[in-house]
Amino acid sequence: MTKLVMLAMLALAACDPHLYQQSVAPPGRSARLDEVTGFWGRLKHYRLEVSHGVALALTCSQAGPCEKMKVVSENPAIAEVRPASLQALEAIGLGRDQQPSAAFVVIGKAPGSTRLHVSAKEGSRDVVVTVIPPPAS
Repeated sequence: MTKLVMLAMLALAACDPHLYQQSVAPPGRSARLDEVTGFWGRLKHYRLEVSHGVALALTCSQAGPCEKMKVVSENPAIAEVRPASLQALEAIGLGRDQQPSAAFVVIGKAPGSTRLHVSAKEGSRDVVVTVIPPPAS
């Protein structure tokens, strides 16, 4: 019975898409995407720390690029979101077919915290964003 419960939990965890960091911050600045997990290591949401003025590229995938992806920032004055094209192709499923990455860029506009909502045909994810102030001169 416990194996059946574990398989059901794994199946539920696999339903929503995953996000991947595709760029890095310039020297002296921060840009880091981390998974926040809950019970049994199930992914609850993501945590993103980005410096003010930094743009970070992320992709959405679930057995291939996410379809019909939409990303909304609760407070665009803190973290602005824009759709992106990364000039990269990703495999779809197990075949050789490829399509463009489902990508977006998060721009740290002002110090503070907000939340991003990522939705796609494959499911949804939330990202808690913290924009940190630029380093002191």
